[in-house]
Amino acid sequence: MARKVVEGTKERLIEDLGEILKAKKPLEIINGPLMAGMAEVGRLFANNDLIVAEVLQSAEVMKAAVTFLEPHMDKASTATKGKIVLATVKGDVHDIGKNLVHIIFKNNGFDITDLGIKVIPETLIKTIEKVQPDAVGLSGLLVKSAQQMVATATDLTTAGIRIPMLVGGAALTAKFTASKIAPQYEGPVFYAKDAMHGLDIANQLADPAKRHAAVRKNAEKQVILATPVPTPQTGAPEPERKKAAIAPLAEVPVPPDLKRHVVPDYRVEEIFNYLNPIMLYGKHLGLRGGLDRLLKEQNAKALELHRRVQQLQEEILADSVMKSRAVYQFFPAQSDGDSILFYDSNEGSRVLERFDFPRQKSGEGLCLADFLLPKSSGKMDYVALFVVTCGKNIRELSEKFRDEGEYLKSHALQAVAIESAEAFAELLHEKVRAMWGFKDPPALTLKDKFQARYRGLRVSFGYPACPNLEDQAKLFSLLEPEKNIGVELTEGFMMSPEASVSALVFHHPDARYFSVNLNG
Repeated sequence: MARKVVEGTKERLIEDLGEILKAKKPLEIINGPLMAGMAEVGRLFANNDLIVAEVLQSAEVMKAAVTFLEPHMDKASTATKGKIVLATVKGDVHDIGKNLVHIIFKNNGFDITDLGIKVIPETLIKTIEKVQPDAVGLSGLLVKSAQQMVATATDLTTAGIRIPMLVGGAALTAKFTASKIAPQYEGPVFYAKDAMHGLDIANQLADPAKRHAAVRKNAEKQVILATPVPTPQTGAPEPERKKAAIAPLAEVPVPPDLKRHVVPDYRVEEIFNYLNPIMLYGKHLGLRGGLDRLLKEQNAKALELHRRVQQLQEEILADSVMKSRAVYQFFPAQSDGDSILFYDSNEGSRVLERFDFPRQKSGEGLCLADFLLPKSSGKMDYVALFVVTCGKNIRELSEKFRDEGEYLKSHALQAVAIESAEAFAELLHEKVRAMWGFKDPPALTLKDKFQARYRGLRVSFGYPACPNLEDQAKLFSLLEPEKNIGVELTEGFMMSPEASVSALVFHHPDARYFSVNLNG
């Protein structure tokens, strides 16, 4: 039975469980071979012998087995290691990582209460007081979410809550957890780098023999992490930031029009052709080694995963599950120092929005404003803006699959939607370049496009060149995606649905990616 869990196979699962039931009680089977199988799955994943997709398949077997055994259990029987409340913090719509935690924890013996996305502290406090969980798990993707975890920890402390807190998310680090979140919370705070690491922490906390040592070691580690590292004071004044030498264009490409374009339902099959396999199969599903190479080598793991994803994509197309929408517009624009001015297309001198961008303090001293003609030139330049989405109703359908025990399908659906939005952005950017008069050369491959080997630049708020996520509000005021394609901004300036992408598009041949360190 443990082997079935590890291999992720349901072949003869019910028949074999029926035979084992003749000799063992349901709870003995769950706490024995089934949990042993999941423990082995955790060990293999930690050793890089299993990928995320395989862990989910193992969880599917566990779910199917428990579902079969539950009717045979006494009502008083319980297979739970403890209760955990999960939430994506206030202002954050990203839940693909939290959903993975939900699935893995639930199928390793924990009773999960999942509050979903954009959870305000008040809701979290009320739920904790009602459910009386053994721990709480907070998730969030971006830097703003990490700051929200600090505020949430403060609110929980004020409410008298002291249960262990597990935190995780792409922008979170062990150091930030130790120096910012932990000091605001009177209970222990654990940083989990991924779902399986979180499970290991939860298992230690659930074991009376390991709990005290886990809390003590975590606290000792956080004291070291939270200790500030002294930086030498040179006493020298900060050098004046130089401006990059970007040559202004003698002739600016003029867009075909300055109208707002709304695409209510783009062809999803064309978008699928622009999916980035490195992101879909590597980042989200955990496949290591490159999909194309593994398929050529007839790698069994890659072949099966590719088959499952292709099948899901066919279902998406057949059932019209995914709606792909976009809104885009070319705007007259000029630079003004480190700012970009967006003008009304009907009244050329009226400024609609002003975006202020940071400049590199070292290196080339780049700023996004460098890629436009300055206001002082007396000539008009142009920038394209767009918002695309592939996310309507995806989260709800993913949760339906999850509740039905189709864990890989649930996770893969969210991954396909998120990467489809990125693919749509790539596709629309290509069309914008063609509309602008500099169509890609025929020799430019899709891989070249993924590596941005085209003319110009596409950037999004919250990323290195334009880190100020609050500027999303200005972009939204210019395009009005709320009423045009159903994409809204959260309090944290993140887009909902999650599978959405916004961007600014520059045409300058010298425009290129760069990072700005706001801390120096």
